[in-house]
Amino acid sequence: MVAGFVGAAVLLLVANVLGFVGGGQTDAGAVKGAYAALRTSGLTPQQIYEKHAGSVVEITATFPGSYDVFGQQTGGGQALGTGFVVSEDGYILTNAHVVSQSGQAVSTVTVTFKGDGTQGAQVEGTVLGADESTDVALIKVDPSQTPGLVPIPLGDSSTVTVGEEVVAIGNPLGLDFSLSSGVVSATDRELQSPNGATISGGIQTDAAINHGNSGGPLINAEGQVIGINEQIASQGGGNEGIGFAVPINTAVQVMEQIKAGTLPQPAPAADPYGDGSTISPY
Repeated sequence: MVAGFVGAAVLLLVANVLGFVGGGQTDAGAVKGAYAALRTSGLTPQQIYEKHAGSVVEITATFPGSYDVFGQQTGGGQALGTGFVVSEDGYILTNAHVVSQSGQAVSTVTVTFKGDGTQGAQVEGTVLGADESTDVALIKVDPSQTPGLVPIPLGDSSTVTVGEEVVAIGNPLGLDFSLSSGVVSATDRELQSPNGATISGGIQTDAAINHGNSGGPLINAEGQVIGINEQIASQGGGNEGIGFAVPINTAVQVMEQIKAGTLPQPAPAADPYGDGSTISPY
């Protein structure tokens, strides 16, 4: 099994995708009846999409690249992911690995909102902070450039139960604003973050998640975000019905720390010579 982050669906000028993400016929009537029997309350996937797709965004991060000790350029290019609006004044949650590379977050990103047809409004967003230990990042856009922002309600991930219906909205493989649906397959999974830390309380789902879905919302039948889609477990690199989301309670805690400027900073890089010097590229 290969666990992968699913944030970067499209990497231009870069060889690898960001992250680790990182037969038989069926009686349609019987399936429809079984599905109807499962639903007792809440919104249908269609209703959730109609209500909240406009609050989901496409995020394009452009990385400047760097030079190795031989003077050769490495990294760089563009990565595509997903985010969602959490406040009327322009705050957007996503995954840290959507907007950071090798632990370094970009300063600005392009945020695309869903519009008529394929033409959505594009604005510049500022990355306020990215925490690789929880794989959560916070972006801010100018609300005057995007009037009428409608945030998606946030749920309580501590109350999530196995079997409840969920949907994911995102940009898998660059196919913008796609919907997939499924159920919560398991709770309290331990996920590995981009920097190797453990994210507790992870939500497992069989809703289809692919590269580009990272940073997008996992939404319950009440229309509330319960997690941020982050990883897949796959033998072939694509969706095999085993996806994972960072619990929204964790994401909210990190968001508030970023806003307050109290997010713990990573330890400084080691000083190999003990004199404060660094190695610069040619």
